[in-house]
Amino acid sequence: MVKLEMGQMTQKEFRYRAAAETAQSEAPWRIDPTLKCAHIGCGLQSCVAGVPFRSADAMMLERSTLVRDFERGEKIFSEGDPAAGLYCIRGGVALLSYKDALRSERAMRMVGPGDLVGYRSLFAEEPHVTTAEALTACHICFFPKTTIVRLTDTYPLFSRLLFRKLARDQGSRNGFFVREQHLPIRLRFIHFLRTMGKRYGITGDGGSVRVKLPIMRRQIASLLSARPESVARAITELEREGLAVFEGRNVTIPDPSALYRIIDDVAELGRQNQHH
Repeated sequence: MVKLEMGQMTQKEFRYRAAAETAQSEAPWRIDPTLKCAHIGCGLQSCVAGVPFRSADAMMLERSTLVRDFERGEKIFSEGDPAAGLYCIRGGVALLSYKDALRSERAMRMVGPGDLVGYRSLFAEEPHVTTAEALTACHICFFPKTTIVRLTDTYPLFSRLLFRKLARDQGSRNGFFVREQHLPIRLRFIHFLRTMGKRYGITGDGGSVRVKLPIMRRQIASLLSARPESVARAITELEREGLAVFEGRNVTIPDPSALYRIIDDVAELGRQNQHH
C-alpha cells in the first residue's frame, strides 16, 4: 500500500491520495512522481490536453494517479469488485472476460496500450461485471473515482473529450466484422489476425509479419463467438493455402497484403450492399 506523509501536502491533497489508497486496499499501487497533468500518458492523455485545469485540480490529478505492474495471470480487477476508478493500459495486453448464464468464463475482448477499462461500471455506479486479467506483463495507471467524478463535474471539455474517446473506442470494436456475426469464421479469424498483427506484430524480411498471440485458441474462439474446432479448421485452411504459418501461439504471415485482401474485398462488398 502507498504510505502517505501528511506533512508534505495540504489536507485536501491528502484526502485525494488517501481515497486512491483506500480504493486499492493492500494492492501494491504506487505514486509515480514523474507524472504531470499535461502529459499524463496512456489513454487519458488526449482527454486532458488543452483542458484549462485550475492548478489545484491539475495537482489533484497528478497526485491521486497510481501505477502498478502486473505479472501475467494477475487480475487487475474481478467480477463483483466495486468500481473504484478508471484503469488505463500503459503497457502490455489484458483480457476482459465475463461469466455466462451457466457461469462459464467467456472471453469478451483484449485491451492494450492506450485503452481505458472499467469505465462502464464506474459511470453506471455498479460493481464490475467483467474480470480483467493480464495476458502479458502489464503496466497500469489507476485514476480514482473521486478524481474522475470531480473532473467530469467541473470541466465540460474534459467530459466531452473523455466520452468521445470512449465512444470512438467502442465504435471501433463494433465495426463491420463485429456486427456481421453470420460471416464465416475464416473471415472473422483473418480479421483477428490483422488486428493482432497491427497492434503487436513485428515486420520481418520481405514485409512478412510475425506476432505472438497472447491468448489460447479456445479464448480466440470465445472472442469470435465460434467453436474451437472451427478456429482449428480456419488455421488448417490458411496454412494449406500458404497464407499463414502457426507454431503454437507464434504466427508468421508471409504476405500480409494477400491475407488482408480477403477481408478487404468482403468489407467493400458489404459497404456497396448497404448503399443499395
